[in-house]
Amino acid sequence: MVVREQKTGVDLAVELCGLMLRTPLIPASGTLSREALGEVEGVYGAMLPKTATPVARAGNPPPRVAETPAGMVNSIGLQNPGVEVFLRDLDAFDLGVPIFISVAGDTVAEFASLCERLADDERICAVELNLSCPNVECGGLAFCAGPASVEEVVAACRAAVSDKPILAKLTNGGVVENARAAEAAGADALTVINTLPALTVDARMRKVLVKGGLSGPAIKPVALRAVYDVSGVVRVPVVGSGGVTSGTDVAEFMLAGATAVQVGTASFVRDPYEILDEFTVYLKESTLSAKELTGALRGVRPVLTGGEDI
Repeated sequence: MVVREQKTGVDLAVELCGLMLRTPLIPASGTLSREALGEVEGVYGAMLPKTATPVARAGNPPPRVAETPAGMVNSIGLQNPGVEVFLRDLDAFDLGVPIFISVAGDTVAEFASLCERLADDERICAVELNLSCPNVECGGLAFCAGPASVEEVVAACRAAVSDKPILAKLTNGGVVENARAAEAAGADALTVINTLPALTVDARMRKVLVKGGLSGPAIKPVALRAVYDVSGVVRVPVVGSGGVTSGTDVAEFMLAGATAVQVGTASFVRDPYEILDEFTVYLKESTLSAKELTGALRGVRPVLTGGEDI
């Protein structure tokens, strides 16, 4: 990464929650496997492995991924070996950049217990709370179904881990109010957004194929709007996520208010180096540094508002 910066003269570094990231790119949780780590060294400013849960999960039965015209629908079901096995293998993700850990639980107590388990692990620099998973104590509604639930789980996790940044990953529904609640409860940053509820159907077999979350380019305009709206009402950093497939997309999310940007579905179809190179070219042509992009759209009125006062 240092070689790349010296060669281009472009400053790719950003600061997120007091952590210096060599680049603003972060892999979205669940999209970077251990087998691919050797192919992305120097691309990402932080590592974010797959979400960990208290105990192992086998995930949902197949089919659980379906391609769509502008993305994919997945219903993996948080398949993972459980937090203890996950931590045993964590060193594989040490590429000399901060390691963020994504966690999910079925109850507030499970979230807090996971954070308490991670609190003293010096390899872990930050914890991202996957708040789109179902809360069994509230009839299966997602933790981010409303501000009260968001505030409760973030506050519990904040009490469990006091010296590491906490990122709350939010879905699009009610994102502004949920963002305010997460910030009030002690979140250090917000990841916006997670996948959108979606369904694919097999017309020949006349059955549901995959019912899950839509990711990819189709959700980018929705995610951009969420980042723009959330970054305008909170003081904590926002990490943009949703439909990033190019360096221009990275720039757009940062202009809309993101400090860093997660790359997810695109990593299955594009070399992440290409995305970073495109972003580097954008910065060079604009004579800006990465950190100068964040929120630059604020105060610039859109040409078209779609009937709304944005």
